[in-house]
Amino acid sequence: MTTEPVGSDLDHGQPVDTVECAGLTPDQRQPYRELGLKDDEYQRIVRILGRRPTDAELAMYSVMWSEHCSYKSSKVHLAYFGKTTTDDMRARMLAGIGENAGVVDIGGGWAVTFKVESHNHPSYVEPYQGAATGVGGIVRDIMAMGARPIAVMDQLRFGPADAPDTRRVLDGVVRGIGGYGNSLGLPNIGG
Repeated sequence: MTTEPVGSDLDHGQPVDTVECAGLTPDQRQPYRELGLKDDEYQRIVRILGRRPTDAELAMYSVMWSEHCSYKSSKVHLAYFGKTTTDDMRARMLAGIGENAGVVDIGGGWAVTFKVESHNHPSYVEPYQGAATGVGGIVRDIMAMGARPIAVMDQLRFGPADAPDTRRVLDGVVRGIGGYGNSLGLPNIGG
């Protein structure tokens, strides 16, 4: 039996950035921009913590405040839909903004469930799996509303076809959407 701490063989000469270390090194440069955070967001983290964040805290904030998790760029546009919902629309809305998926009463005891998912960053990093898990999230959220998914659709947007990586991302995303839907018996009816 060893008394060595777990992971001690992984020491690459880098000290662990602890809370104590962060408190003692307030001016240490951190790669917050490289992690997708803006200057004002980094300053907000410093205010919240009362010190610079550790490497692990910075990584956590960058994920939680990413577009994928918090919709930091698009939530202002998404809020528009809530402001423009009419009384007639609300009367048919069984579940809406803030729910796992939207549910609309279409009459005769029937309802339709809709879900939109953005998986831009995961799909860029690993196109097949990023797109597949996007479909998985849609299916999960529809089922969480008590509905049974019958089909999926996708609306895809990419940069110029001659841009670096576009072909890799496009091919992988299309295969990922189809692969996940097909494995569940859900046809892709458009996109």
